[in-house]
Amino acid sequence: MSVSHLPSIFRAVQEIFPDTALRMGFSTEHKAAFVVAADLGKAIDYKADAESFIRSLVKGPGDSRTLYVGNELIPTAGGLQTMKVIYKRGAFHLMMRSNLPKAAEYRDQVFDLLEQIEREGFVVNASAPVEQLKTMKPLVEQTIDELLEARLQERKDYRSIIRAVRDAGGQDRDFADVQNMIYLGLFGMTAQTVRERQPQVSGERYKREYRSAKAGDLRPSKVAKDFLTKEQLKALDDGVNYITSVLNLQCPDGVMTLDDIKGAALDFGAHMRSLRARRAGSGVAA
Repeated sequence: MSVSHLPSIFRAVQEIFPDTALRMGFSTEHKAAFVVAADLGKAIDYKADAESFIRSLVKGPGDSRTLYVGNELIPTAGGLQTMKVIYKRGAFHLMMRSNLPKAAEYRDQVFDLLEQIEREGFVVNASAPVEQLKTMKPLVEQTIDELLEARLQERKDYRSIIRAVRDAGGQDRDFADVQNMIYLGLFGMTAQTVRERQPQVSGERYKREYRSAKAGDLRPSKVAKDFLTKEQLKALDDGVNYITSVLNLQCPDGVMTLDDIKGAALDFGAHMRSLRARRAGSGVAA
């Protein structure tokens, strides 16, 4: 674990444009800091109006702009006025695109931070307020405990099967075939059918409101395991362990062909379908 002294995005913006007055604020609705778009446009000497400046920042579906730009009430000499603003994410977007030396320096700091997170798992913000640092420890411990529990439940999330397929020269389609053999045997459904018929129960969550979703709601996922219950995940884990054990016995030298892997998955799927049919016939829940 490392500590980081990465400055806030708007402090970095002020350092880049020290001679320009930038009106800033915080949106309680979007839970994000913002800067007035016209001020920032003036700072970088953008000649067009604020609306054109905003369009130059965010090019994509209109409904995604709420995380980047919006309207806020800004105090002026004539009273409160509604103005276009750029939220924190929009400022990040600008900094990632700017060729100004200070922006490039900030961008390098961000990339260094991402590499630290990838290498060490997480990084503590050394500039965080004391109260935030105090509450961070139990949150980190809770998150790690939850991740460990999930990893134990999912057992590396197919990684042993994926690695075996890749080592045998297989492609994504080959892994999808193996996955569906396992899913059909365990659940009587392909991975796609699981996604279509079962509610999503896990996955990434929104950090703030987006469209009709609230902060904390699950982001729509295309990963089949995010639609599996705990009992199904346990069965999947056991199934993957069973198949890898069979393959290790059949191929003690570790050299497996795609036919070996697909054959083991196919045999497992057939066995589980037969078992489920017998249980159904005897009145035992599958």
